Amino acid sequence: MKFLTAIKTLLVNYLNRGTELYDDPEKRHRILIINWFGMVGFSITFILGINAYFQNNDRLAIVLLLSCVLFFLSLLNHWKFLKQYRFETSATLIQLSLLALMLYLVYSGGANNTGPLWVFLVPPVMMFFGGLKGGLRNTSVFITCYCIIMFYPENQLLEASYTHEFKTRVLYSLITLTFLSGYYEYSRHQSFQHVKQLSAKFEQQALRDHLTDIPNRRAMMEQLNYEYARVVRNNYDMSILLIDVDFFKKINDKYGHQCGDEVLIKLAKSFTATLRKQDMISRWGGEEFLILLPHTVFNDAFEVAEKIRKTIQQNPITFDDKTIEITVSIGIGKADIHHSVDSAISQADEHLYQAKEEGRDSVYPKVDKIA
Repeated sequence: MKFLTAIKTLLVNYLNRGTELYDDPEKRHRILIINWFGMVGFSITFILGINAYFQNNDRLAIVLLLSCVLFFLSLLNHWKFLKQYRFETSATLIQLSLLALMLYLVYSGGANNTGPLWVFLVPPVMMFFGGLKGGLRNTSVFITCYCIIMFYPENQLLEASYTHEFKTRVLYSLITLTFLSGYYEYSRHQSFQHVKQLSAKFEQQALRDHLTDIPNRRAMMEQLNYEYARVVRNNYDMSILLIDVDFFKKINDKYGHQCGDEVLIKLAKSFTATLRKQDMISRWGGEEFLILLPHTVFNDAFEVAEKIRKTIQQNPITFDDKTIEITVSIGIGKADIHHSVDSAISQADEHLYQAKEEGRDSVYPKVDKIA
């Protein structure tokens, strides 16, 4: 049992080799197919090549073993240049190896004239590696070559001898399989694109606040971590603003939750209109908003915060013909190579508390208090 488990683990690790380098499921699928078909192609051509050698069919043995070497070389190329994203080269080598081997089997007949029966591998393999367009192109080239070899006058391009019925039956079956493989690849690609679009849509929805339609806390944390990596790499400052709507509970109690929701929506739009292009706003939770100011020192962050505070103060919100005065309190946090994202958030939260202690409708710390 342990032996079988070890073999299974080894096989799974082999088949998935290189897939961890990509996030795109389509590329991961292509790499897995390259690993699988490379192994299968190498194994089958090696076994058949050895078998042909012991049956004294030296030429067939040489061709099969050469194909075996090409399959192995494609895997070596795949593994060696994996990090340089060269798996397409390996896919091309595998396709060329297969096409050349199939044409030889058609020409020579293989073992007891059964060689042409292997050509049914061509359409599905070409679709797997080349997609719909590439697969149809490569399969069409192969079918054209097949027709030239098989139907050339007086069989001058054939070493083997086939009946006309056998040639046409193989051709019709090959064309039918090509259409079926093409339809399958088209359906698979369409389904994949549909799932990909749905996934992107759900991911986008998961990163946005459903009420204000701005990024939510999760999206902001991802952006904060991304921006902080740049801070560490380039050694510059970034700032954050933590904003809280003053007396928001009283607004809800006096005008109702629908009014409270409308206040949050309009505030989000106002914040967005006030910010610079490189800045990012999110709904942090409840009536709190967090704004990321990349490449911004403390003093500049204070100016942005003051601009936001004055804009909100000077522009009351109207709801059901009622004018509602809104003010906000803002705490500033700083992140640099010595202060992490969590540290900056904690600092902004502490400064927001200080702003409320000073009577609300204020920014803390003031410029003259910033070290």
